[in-house]
Amino acid sequence: MIELNAEIPFLWRLGAESSDGYCSVSMVVPCPPETSVDDLTIETSVLSLASDSLRSEQEETLEWNEEDISLFLRLLNQRRAESGDPHAMEAAASAGTALRVDLGDPDVIDIIHIVAAAGFGVAFTSTGLLRNPEALLPAPRFDIGSKASLDTIAGFKQVIVVDIDDDDVVCVLTQEIDVQAIDSSADEYDKLLPNDLLLVQRCDILHPDYAESRGTPSAAVVH
Repeated sequence: MIELNAEIPFLWRLGAESSDGYCSVSMVVPCPPETSVDDLTIETSVLSLASDSLRSEQEETLEWNEEDISLFLRLLNQRRAESGDPHAMEAAASAGTALRVDLGDPDVIDIIHIVAAAGFGVAFTSTGLLRNPEALLPAPRFDIGSKASLDTIAGFKQVIVVDIDDDDVVCVLTQEIDVQAIDSSADEYDKLLPNDLLLVQRCDILHPDYAESRGTPSAAVVH
């Protein structure tokens, strides 16, 4: 368990991963220098495309930016709300109150993976992956950090919205899309995994309850 406050920075560590210019992404929480405890490191499955060959060969440490922290807190708040926790974490953070977070909690680690993907992942295009949007499906309101669904060729899949630019929306997948299982001739990619990024359009975003893991909303009909 750790208390989040301005004196404990969250860091990203980018380490050389391959000769193709990719870096592994880890989260690091430095421990106070006066203690003998090692820094806390959480490895993620995210690979970052380095801007030059030198960056892909040397380890680099970056501090979390405001977008990272905002997304982290929003997703934490959602998880706590879903579990019935009455505390508003974002309100506490804005008031300067230290927040206690268990960085060993699998749910929190999942959130760290999503934040890493949003900040460092390379987005795939959705060409050939999504079914044509149906006008009769209800269009939900969404923002950065919102859960949503996509109607893919492999069924409805749950995603997290991490960036919005006019009609372009970038999502982090929380479920696998096995393209090869549907189209054995697919050559651009055969499988997208949780924490991969996907670039879609606003009209592709559906209510989160359409995702296979949660079931179709009883108030809505899929045509």
